[in-house]
Amino acid sequence: MPKKEFPTDEDRMIYNLEVHRDLIKWVIEKMAKEGIPCKITKGNSSKGDILIIKPEDASRVKDIIRQIQSKYNP
Repeated sequence: MPKKEFPTDEDRMIYNLEVHRDLIKWVIEKMAKEGIPCKITKGNSSKGDILIIKPEDASRVKDIIRQIQSKYNP
């Protein structure tokens, strides 16, 4: 895939933030389909971008994230 060119540094940063935002939303949708309640965090949480409501779902979430990583980052 060719490297994307941006007219300004700000355009590149906006693009990266939009990709990140959309990825987080997509992961939250996947979790919802699996019956795992979660929501996006606010305030640049140092604990991450997604809040898992039930701590007992953490291992299932890790499995789903591993599956996503192996599929899209082989």
